[in-house]
Amino acid sequence: MTFSILELENGNRSLEFDETDLPVLAAFLRSNFGEVDMQEQAIHTDLVFADTRLMFYNEWGDPCLISLEEKGALLLDLIFTRLSAGEE
Repeated sequence: MTFSILELENGNRSLEFDETDLPVLAAFLRSNFGEVDMQEQAIHTDLVFADTRLMFYNEWGDPCLISLEEKGALLLDLIFTRLSAGEE
């Protein structure tokens, strides 16, 4: 697994990972947060869970989840920490 987190200029975060890690991330989200509401947009997908909305991009095989507010940034920090520790 290769997860990394980037702090964006606006205080939000981007959780970066390989396409091969998508099943691990999806399983982690389901087991820890229950059902994830996926809302298709023109160029991204909104993921809504834990009372938070994140943007999922997968352009050129380089997927990421991006927070839109502080609560989402903290949630991505938590997800990154737990996945980096090997939790699934």
